[in-house]
Amino acid sequence: MTVCYADTGETMDGERITLRLEAEDLELMDSFVKKRPEFSNRSHLARIAIRQFIEGASESPVSEEKGNRVLVEVPRAVLYIMEALVRDGVYNSINGAIEHAVRKEYLNAEVVEDMKKRLLETRRETPEILP
Repeated sequence: MTVCYADTGETMDGERITLRLEAEDLELMDSFVKKRPEFSNRSHLARIAIRQFIEGASESPVSEEKGNRVLVEVPRAVLYIMEALVRDGVYNSINGAIEHAVRKEYLNAEVVEDMKKRLLETRRETPEILP
């Protein structure tokens, strides 16, 4: 089946499905799509969200393909705060906010100094091999 989008004239091969959502969920979707121009409509958002959900559910927490990516679930209130920080220009993206929080927690000055000390100790214990 080929679907034609009236607003863009683009076509997409695929089948149609019916999805029933509560009014609150539709409002949430519409608000999300309105704020993010990369999603042209509800269907576009749903296709991407479903694909990402399935890919995320089928991967281990640390994917071999993506190396250093993990799925993080945060409380809704925290997500709203991060979205506000992105809107206000504090961060470029939600990922940026999460990366900053993780670095602040795990790569603080104390941890970095400890890592440097361990690296120096390892170098002292392992004789260097010269050509």
